[in-house]
Amino acid sequence: MAKRYPTLLFDTLIFLLLALAIVLIALRTYSGGSGYVEVRTHQAVYRYSLAADQDVTVTGPLGETTIHIAGGKASITDSSCPTKSCTQQRAIALSGQWIACLPNQVLLTIVGKGADTEVDDVAI
Repeated sequence: MAKRYPTLLFDTLIFLLLALAIVLIALRTYSGGSGYVEVRTHQAVYRYSLAADQDVTVTGPLGETTIHIAGGKASITDSSCPTKSCTQQRAIALSGQWIACLPNQVLLTIVGKGADTEVDDVAI
């Protein structure tokens, strides 16, 4: 009995379907601008929508840290820490990215939009 080998067209179709599945999974995993930024300080945790452009000021042990949210991205624009290295970090927009101001104990994390992620802009 002779074996039938898949044709080139069949192999190409399988390859394209696998490539499409990988792209869709990557897009869902690294969605940007659709969720919120979670701000953790030494006292509380805050959530702010990435859809609304705003400037937020939170207080850490050393003083105030200013966070700029615009265009689905978040960044630290000013902090009372001595080195201010957190202000030199690029804006974050993808789920899982973060910026930390270690001396002032402020952590920004982008969280992708999920089924139960209602953003209410209040402390948890």
